Amino acid sequence: MHLRQYQTEAIAAVRRDWQIHTDVLGVAATGAGKTQVFLSLLMEELDQRRDARALILAHRKTLIDQPIDRLRQIDRDWLGRDPQRRPRVGVVMADRDECDRQLTVATIQTLASEKRMQRLLASGPITHLIVDECHRATSTSYVRALERLKAANPNLRHLGVTATPLRSDGDGLAKVYQANSFKITIADLVKAHYLVQPRWLAIATDISLDGVQSREGDYLASQVAERYDTPRGRAIITQAYQQYASGRRAIAFTASVAGAHDLAAAFREQGITAAAIDGSTPNDERDRLFTDFRAGRLTILCNCYVLVEGFDAPGTNCVLMCRPTKSDLLYVQAMGRGLRPAGHDPLRPGMAQPGEDCLILDFVPADARNIVMAGDVLGLPKETTRAVLREQQVDVGEVQAGFTFDGEHFDAGGTPMEIIARALHYLEMSPFHWHRRDGWLTLGLGAASDGNERILVIPPGEPLTLYGMLRPKQPGASWRSRVIAVGALDELGAEAEAVAARWGNAALTGKARHWHAQPASDGQRQYLKRLARGALKGRDIDLLDRGTCAGLINHYIAVRALSGAQEGVAA
Repeated sequence: MHLRQYQTEAIAAVRRDWQIHTDVLGVAATGAGKTQVFLSLLMEELDQRRDARALILAHRKTLIDQPIDRLRQIDRDWLGRDPQRRPRVGVVMADRDECDRQLTVATIQTLASEKRMQRLLASGPITHLIVDECHRATSTSYVRALERLKAANPNLRHLGVTATPLRSDGDGLAKVYQANSFKITIADLVKAHYLVQPRWLAIATDISLDGVQSREGDYLASQVAERYDTPRGRAIITQAYQQYASGRRAIAFTASVAGAHDLAAAFREQGITAAAIDGSTPNDERDRLFTDFRAGRLTILCNCYVLVEGFDAPGTNCVLMCRPTKSDLLYVQAMGRGLRPAGHDPLRPGMAQPGEDCLILDFVPADARNIVMAGDVLGLPKETTRAVLREQQVDVGEVQAGFTFDGEHFDAGGTPMEIIARALHYLEMSPFHWHRRDGWLTLGLGAASDGNERILVIPPGEPLTLYGMLRPKQPGASWRSRVIAVGALDELGAEAEAVAARWGNAALTGKARHWHAQPASDGQRQYLKRLARGALKGRDIDLLDRGTCAGLINHYIAVRALSGAQEGVAA
């Protein structure tokens, strides 16, 4: 088994501490390979002492499957590849009762049964114990299991591993563990390129947490759901995803199970493949959803506190925090689902490629003083983020703050926040009435003196490109497009203003025209419904004013025409 240097050092540290202590802790961020660390440790210990027996204890089926799958990859002899030899590893869970193996993998729920515990110990005392996701080790079931194992063997050597030693209820792990043998942080792994760079954007909402109660160190999920798992909340989330993260494979964390299913449905209504998973999802359906998500057939997977542990999907490059939390533990677990590299580079297996990142969209409440955010768990002073949020008062759905973290520095430059800030500044300063939607900027110029209609378009993406679209005066003529300029936004703005000054209808292009606030005409609304092709709800279109309706018409004309051009269809 090939180990990274920090993994070898972690194993050595555990062995040193085991000479002094019986119960030691190992902290390893998502992507550090904690399963590889404790399996390597156990395999060496059990090979050196054939009378030794080990137990890996966890609380979820997925955490039981991981070490079995890893053993299958690295040393199938442990699983009984040789028909003449009995497998050295067994599973104790549900109807599986392989209690007499040298290495046993079991759920805490199963070993809470005294009969199962007796059958396990009937084949000899356990000499080595691993508790996976050991931030739960202070719970009654784990404490009782540890006491039972130590009664059978007072010299039991116990290692607990977790991505975060923090519990939201404040119950410290010092009650169980006497030493912290190793600590491998997100920053360490990002800096060494074993995790991708986190890119964080705080998305403004007008959702208040006033009156929401807390229990065991975090907001009551049911009360958070009443504020966030609503049509208004889903509209903010889906729009922000399309504007800032369109096409990224995302995991969304909601405050309630119903909210997860409703959010998945909201994404599907917008043509995005999405599904929800919860604790009652049958195993075969869960496996199918995981397979589809990992294969890219499913773009967004929504859940409520199901995918925080034991779920790995390398290549997930977006996390949607659709619920505020006070829990460092919950936030780190959620963020960690998106930090694993895709691993496509054969020369650097398991390492992040240049530019590989995970975009975290954090939907912050109107008052974000008490919530945990990405900077808080990565080492950015809390007051820094809070000060930015206070100073950056933006519209709902817009970016208030953001950074990219390279393992050492928090850089606000080059992030979507900076690009968006430049765009917003330009739009504010421009004398023309640009329309902004889903990252697209469009400016309808109307019919000019030559009778031709024109629209200026700056689509999202790099490099930024200014397109000029023209529809000739002839009846039934199609829109045609051409590239006017490529460059920075300020440069494109200058080019656009020159074109608008030459060909624009001042009554259409200028800001604050009185007709903008008038109700949209029936003709406008019907035309927009045909263009939007279901992307907008009819009842929403019926409430639009003329200015917004005109902007949306130009937007959908541009999207359809330029998408056709990119597919090789005449625009």
